[in-house]
Amino acid sequence: MKSAGAYKRQGKIYLSSMSKTTMGVWIGTFPGIIVDETEPPSVKGKYVREVLRHSQEGVPDPTDWDAGLRDFLNEVGAKSWSKFARNAQSVAIDLKGDRLAFLPERNSGPKDGYMFVPIKEREMTISFDASDEEVGLLLEKAFDACE
Repeated sequence: MKSAGAYKRQGKIYLSSMSKTTMGVWIGTFPGIIVDETEPPSVKGKYVREVLRHSQEGVPDPTDWDAGLRDFLNEVGAKSWSKFARNAQSVAIDLKGDRLAFLPERNSGPKDGYMFVPIKEREMTISFDASDEEVGLLLEKAFDACE
């Protein structure tokens, strides 16, 4: 399986590949792609495919588990996870066979440390063979379904 994450915050969409370590833990792999949310859907769809291409399984386990978060925050220009996540929306993206699945997530807020919780009943899928524009439009729709 290939996986990616997408966050939308302050007019930008942050896309990153997710890779599975030898211990079976999914981690963000960087650098990611930052897209202005005003870009056309075809551009967003193209970048979704790009980050999925870089998703891997069997990557070495990090020696510093916090480094990935530090790298992400550095890349997006945020001082802390809580400051980044406070007003962010999150969509998980998975390539399952020949289908792309977009899973909107609920921002749990500060009480739970700004975790993002999947809203499984809102999952949206599309054929991997769909056009970049259709993929980008579904990403936008998934962000609209976030809480």
